[in-house]
Amino acid sequence: MKIFSILLITELSKPWSNGWYYKAGFEKNGHTVTLFDPSSVENPLINVVAKTKEIRPDFILHTKAELPSEIFQELRKFSKVIMWYPDPVIPEWLSPYVKASDIFFTMSEGLVEEFRKLNRNVFWLSQAFEPSFFEVKEISSDDRRRFSADVTFVGNLGSKKQYLSRRTALEKVIDEGFKFKWCGPKIPRKLSTIPLIFGKIGRAYGGKFVWGKDYAKVARLSKIFLAFDSMPHIRKSMSARMYTAAGCGAFYMCQHVAGIEDVLTPGREIVTFRSDDEMIDMIRYYLSRDEERRSISEAGKLRVLTDHTYEVRAKQMIEIVLKHL
Repeated sequence: MKIFSILLITELSKPWSNGWYYKAGFEKNGHTVTLFDPSSVENPLINVVAKTKEIRPDFILHTKAELPSEIFQELRKFSKVIMWYPDPVIPEWLSPYVKASDIFFTMSEGLVEEFRKLNRNVFWLSQAFEPSFFEVKEISSDDRRRFSADVTFVGNLGSKKQYLSRRTALEKVIDEGFKFKWCGPKIPRKLSTIPLIFGKIGRAYGGKFVWGKDYAKVARLSKIFLAFDSMPHIRKSMSARMYTAAGCGAFYMCQHVAGIEDVLTPGREIVTFRSDDEMIDMIRYYLSRDEERRSISEAGKLRVLTDHTYEVRAKQMIEIVLKHL
């Protein structure tokens, strides 16, 4: 297989930024990756052109709106430009990026045809899991105290429209008396969120945003790892959370996403539900069945580590690039 030189343009200010995972996936395939974070340099437009001229990469991989789309035409004088968009929505600012890319990848299969109205070279490439960032050597008694729960949710409960239904579902979990805990960004302090912060949801807060080793510990120590995707009606629009949690060994129970059965098998590798009432019934069912939970979580972890790592995704991306560029 040809070894590629890749210029990865992405935001890298946080240790959990996806760019670090992409880099690891490509490097595990033997490719050379040069990182460029526009927010970390002065005059990023001048600098990215200079960097491209200097290293002459086989292709540039751009992940979000780190640079204006107009720069793509300049960069394409020296290299192919690819964008991998990691969200299941189409904001107004995105169209120029789709048009300006040599290849555009979306994590939502259900959006492919819409994007192809702008660019024929659009393909689905789901997110994945990078195990090297989530290795846990031991779990202490303090870890068990901090992270153990019957039901855990890891994610955002802010005020965006797509998060509001999560609050309602989680309140039902609490009302049923399950030992519940959630981790993620703190709920922003506003007048409208005061009842939430000091109510049942706020009192169940695990106290921190988790990633890496702590995320893996939450996955292992939760009997049920509960999840909700932002756009479950959009076919195969699963977030990286599914791969990360299952890859860390969680018993992953999520809102059913259209087409999810083609990726992980419900009832065998994960569990899905279609309503809040069904969610409650399934929580109650699986909490009393330790062996079933263990079997499903082990199968899910094996499937993710086999088919859904960023090492696998990098290989899939390269295959599409070789075929279409």
